[in-house]
Amino acid sequence: MKINKEEKDTFWIAYADLMAGLLFVFILLIGGIIVKYFLTQSTLKKKEADFITAIASLQSQEKKNSELEALNKIFSDKLNELDLETKDLKKAQSIFIVQIDELEKMVSSLNDENSDLNKTLTRLYNEKLEQEQIINNLNISEEEKRQKIAELNKQKDTQEQVIAGLYAIKSTQEEQIYKLNKEKLAQDEKDREKEAKIVYLLEQMSKKEQEVNQILYDLNVTKNRIKNLTGIKVKVIADIKEKLGDSVSIDVNSGALRLSSSILFDKASSKLKDDAKEELKRTLQKYFSVLMQNDEIRKNLDQIVIEGHTDSDGGYIYNLELSQQRAFAVMDFINSWNSDERLKNYLIASGRSFMSPVIKDGVEDKDASRRIEIKFLLSNKAAIDEIQKFLNYDRNQSKNR
Repeated sequence: MKINKEEKDTFWIAYADLMAGLLFVFILLIGGIIVKYFLTQSTLKKKEADFITAIASLQSQEKKNSELEALNKIFSDKLNELDLETKDLKKAQSIFIVQIDELEKMVSSLNDENSDLNKTLTRLYNEKLEQEQIINNLNISEEEKRQKIAELNKQKDTQEQVIAGLYAIKSTQEEQIYKLNKEKLAQDEKDREKEAKIVYLLEQMSKKEQEVNQILYDLNVTKNRIKNLTGIKVKVIADIKEKLGDSVSIDVNSGALRLSSSILFDKASSKLKDDAKEELKRTLQKYFSVLMQNDEIRKNLDQIVIEGHTDSDGGYIYNLELSQQRAFAVMDFINSWNSDERLKNYLIASGRSFMSPVIKDGVEDKDASRRIEIKFLLSNKAAIDEIQKFLNYDRNQSKNR
């Protein structure tokens, strides 16, 4: 009897140690679940905050875009004004060229007249010499000679007056030619300065236009990428609605699949009901096929989250454990029949306790709050990288200015 009693005491001691160890393991498991939950939520919130910040930055850049477009219009108007001014200058230049041609013809004519005057002076001088020689050779009286000489002198004075007049005309013409040449040189210098100024302004306008076009191009690329991401999400939601119809609840904004916990689990249980498994499998296969079979959707897919939710009855830790276990149960069920290795890379399970209740008319709807949600998250890393690249470019341009 004594031996049996000792054996019995030893058994209960060993049993107590075993239960204490199991309790310790259970506490560690709960602690790990809580830590993993908060880490997962922190990561998701951080991503959401990054995306919201990026969208806000994009909205700010859209405002800058409108300002840049207005500036571009001003540049275009200025360029049109410069084109008109250039046309006017070219027209004036053509007029100056015609005037210069006329001046050159006038100078040539004056030079010809000057040459004729020189010939006339030479001829008159020669005629005077011949006349004096004739008078000297004539055998006439002194009185006649004096009269002849007086007549010749009178002719000479008249000729000299004509010659003086011709020299005066020649001098006036030479002054006009000099003045016209000086004006032509001054106008040529002004034309060169205006042409240099126009060339400089056109170069600056071209540089500004290239910078504005580059900024607008980068901004449009970023906007198109974000629109493409949004368009993909809308397409996914539409395809899911088409696949599943009205048989299950689909959130029209997020595309989340909502499944009532009362259909999948018994009260306070995390074991899937056998009679719910077949319908759940068909629903999930349709949902996942939309995400996995389209290359464009899969390329932008980040995560597929299985979330467990409870109502507010009971404590937070109890409901956190229950929601986490139900999410794990759904993931285990998926892995039991899923053969697509790609899907496994996207799946994560998370318990939310009663942190996201369903509110109707300002009051918690407890039946609707007890649910499993399957939701997809699209990767916004590429869009955020594009936005950051654009913002860095904009800051660098501001520093350079």
